[in-house]
Amino acid sequence: MGVNGELERLGPTGFQDLAACLAVAHFGPGVQVMGAGRDGGRDLYHRGQLIWQMTKDLPGEIWDGYTVLQVKHMASPLSEHQENAAWLWGQVRKELEAWSDPDGDRTTVPDFLIVITNVLLTPFPNVGGHDVLQSNIDGYLTKLKDASRDIAGDAAGRRKARLQRLARIRKVRVWDGNQVHALLNLHPRIRDAFPGFLTAGDVFTALRQFSDRIPLHDLETGLREHAKTALAGEGLIYFDEAGSGDVRGIPVHEIVIDLPVTSVSGPHRSSVVKYVLDRAEHVLKPGLTIQDPPRHLIITGAPGNGKTTISKFLVQAFRAAMLHDSDALSQDHRAVIRGTAAALGRFGRELPRNRRWPMRIDLAAYAQEGGLNDDSTLLKWIAHKVSRRSDMGDVTAWTLKTWMTRWPWMLVLDGLDEVTEPEIRKRLIARVTEFVNDAEANHCDMMVVLTTRPIGYTENIAPNHFERIDLDDLELTEAVRYGDLATRVRLGKDLDRIERVRKRLRTAAADEALQHLLRTPLQVLILTIIIDGAGQLAPDRYSLFRTYYDTVFKRERDKPAGLHKILQEHGPQIQLLHEAVGFELQIRSESGHRSYATLTREELRQLTWQVLHDSGFQPAGKDAPLLDQIFDAATKRLVLIAPRGDEGYGFDVRSLQELMAGMHLSSGPLDDVLVRLRAAAASPFWRNTWLFAAGRLFSTPQRHQHEGVTGLIETVDDHTPHRLGDVVPVGPRLALDVIDDGMARSQPRFRDRLLRHGMRVLWEPSPPDLAAITKRLVRYANTGDDQRTAVADRLRDALSAAPTSQATALALQQVVLGIADELRAHTDVRSLRFVKARNTPAPESGGDLRWDNFDDEINTAPVRGSQTVLLQTAAAALRRGRVGETTADDVAAIEQALDAPPVAAVLAAALAHVAAYEPQLIMSLRDDILPTLSRRPIGEQLRKLMPEND
Repeated sequence: MGVNGELERLGPTGFQDLAACLAVAHFGPGVQVMGAGRDGGRDLYHRGQLIWQMTKDLPGEIWDGYTVLQVKHMASPLSEHQENAAWLWGQVRKELEAWSDPDGDRTTVPDFLIVITNVLLTPFPNVGGHDVLQSNIDGYLTKLKDASRDIAGDAAGRRKARLQRLARIRKVRVWDGNQVHALLNLHPRIRDAFPGFLTAGDVFTALRQFSDRIPLHDLETGLREHAKTALAGEGLIYFDEAGSGDVRGIPVHEIVIDLPVTSVSGPHRSSVVKYVLDRAEHVLKPGLTIQDPPRHLIITGAPGNGKTTISKFLVQAFRAAMLHDSDALSQDHRAVIRGTAAALGRFGRELPRNRRWPMRIDLAAYAQEGGLNDDSTLLKWIAHKVSRRSDMGDVTAWTLKTWMTRWPWMLVLDGLDEVTEPEIRKRLIARVTEFVNDAEANHCDMMVVLTTRPIGYTENIAPNHFERIDLDDLELTEAVRYGDLATRVRLGKDLDRIERVRKRLRTAAADEALQHLLRTPLQVLILTIIIDGAGQLAPDRYSLFRTYYDTVFKRERDKPAGLHKILQEHGPQIQLLHEAVGFELQIRSESGHRSYATLTREELRQLTWQVLHDSGFQPAGKDAPLLDQIFDAATKRLVLIAPRGDEGYGFDVRSLQELMAGMHLSSGPLDDVLVRLRAAAASPFWRNTWLFAAGRLFSTPQRHQHEGVTGLIETVDDHTPHRLGDVVPVGPRLALDVIDDGMARSQPRFRDRLLRHGMRVLWEPSPPDLAAITKRLVRYANTGDDQRTAVADRLRDALSAAPTSQATALALQQVVLGIADELRAHTDVRSLRFVKARNTPAPESGGDLRWDNFDDEINTAPVRGSQTVLLQTAAAALRRGRVGETTADDVAAIEQALDAPPVAAVLAAALAHVAAYEPQLIMSLRDDILPTLSRRPIGEQLRKLMPEND
């Protein structure tokens, strides 16, 4: 392929980056690269002396002044050079018109102008592209000098003003495709750095060095089979994983949507595919890329937000881009590539121009299957995974590392939230950080995307390397569009059912009480399945998921064959089995060595036996046939319990596992349930399960249950010195989560109390999830005048309190308008931005006195011996945390102190004197120390609190 084809394949984004790299390499670091957005006609610019090196085509000279460089990329150059030159002249003429406009936004006209283009200009004297373009520019200036064209009264003045501006441009020079090619030969490392130049043939040729053992004559066959397997096998989504009854594997490109996303660095809302692909287009080898750090991304998303689907699609997109012009493809392979390109087309995108070798790693499997052994690295695990997918030979980490230095990569690490055990998680994060550091040190063109849930993610992994972006809630129009897409894919050609679901979906979207259920792809899918089964919808998340179980159960029960009789006669036992399995798997998921939780056949049979025995059956006697029947059904698929290959049995969708675990956790006398919920409240891993359990208690018209949950949330941080609950409480976020789930929507008595407690989160310094908090409050305020007034009142309280709460409340007000616009909230909600304090807050004073009180608590503490040493060491560490100087030893000292109950009680009492006035210290505790404690497994503790363990 010639240079023109290469430059065309880069696309406008890649070509602009290439132009920037060439300009910096040719003229030096004084060339400034403009980012995306309005640039005033400057893609690049330089101020001062710009030295032209003499070449055989260009004379050496010095330009001294303000130089602007503009990049013009023609997507599809034509075979006729004259037409390409005419297109370029049209682009240049637009720029001249813009520069000459005295009323335009280009305030400073450059002294010199360079146009960089992929268009090839012919060098023939007078008639060639170069001379014709220069002639056209001269002609444009001549027309501005022609007074005969002045017809209107002010025409002469405007013409002269335009001429005066353009006269400042002393020289115009063009780098056409030929010149760009010459510069690439002059700077070969730049060409090698641009993955957009790569072809599938290049990939296959380079992959000959990829393996130590694949015979060269078998390589093409091996790669073809590997590509077919990866594209057609790894890119499937199974609706039956959510119990939909559809056992087909659906190609991810048929069901994926481009999810909304926001960056923690600002309120700007984008979409995840656009964000990731744009980043992947700009990232190059370190030292060449014009992408400002950080280069890698962490994508956080709530349960059911589509993180795994997106991760699979991104990898598919880069596979398709790398292989789409290869001859070594099957028809199935080509069909997936066409489908992937079509899906990108729905999002206004095309296959990535910058080709990257993609790889997706399931972090839970990585942790469970030995990837974190002391003698292993993430690169070794990738080599292991690649070797397992090939029948042709082994791939070593060393050859993979060599290839990584030569070829661009896209590495997707999915599911950090699935790895919860603190030490395992710490080791995993260390491996990821080690990997990106090594990639940068070795000048690799590497982009890493990591996914996790936001709850419990506080490590702020390698902030110099990773930017965090958050998957946002679907807008109603997006939710309805996804519901239509999922229904069409799921129901195929059943047009009557499709239309019925579409109508009911729109009715639900128009119902204000149900709109908050249409936030995530999983919830939308579940809702469409419920309304397809004529199920009734309740306006809270627990009821949505519970109704979904009932819908799937009813569908299976009503089938004339199969599980009809078992489900008809033993529905309660089937549900209890689901709850027991969900609870057991949730406990196992929490431990580091069982991150990817399943039950063996023997364990599943034993749980089935226990459920039947507890229900009064005799599974070891006359009811043994019933045990066999239920167990046999469970090993094939029993409502939501399904076989998971050779690993065993479990739930394919984590949220459904958490639903059942929450139902199990909330069974029994209320007092016992509240004890369990209190024990689980601070654990980020159990948060979704906790919310399902609370939702179950709120779903019944039992006031004492509502009172129990509300009272628990209000007091959950009392008497918890082991986690410093008075200083870094979890209750306020629990309260906001309960409100946002819709549990207390129709219960003003409890709703108001929960809001009052929830807004105590504003007493916290610089909450890392401030945007999410604001969104919850705006949504709540948008549901009625009373709710908006209540939010405003609590905001006034925060603005009138200590300096920390004042700062947090003001920060919240800064983002209210943007979030209100995003949520299309009522106009009145915008008034939250302008709420004032009730009175003028008193200035901060008495800092030394407060720390004197802190010291008094420490020095008069009723502890002795080794506990005194623990206390004094931890107190000294807390003092250093006041100014942000906490070390790893300090963190360990504070953790050890909190593990000793008497010492923890003293520290909590001492911190009460200073907490409201020491934001740096509280942030250090909240973000660096307490998360490790809250991630400690509590499953066995909860198991002991269940009735069967009394």
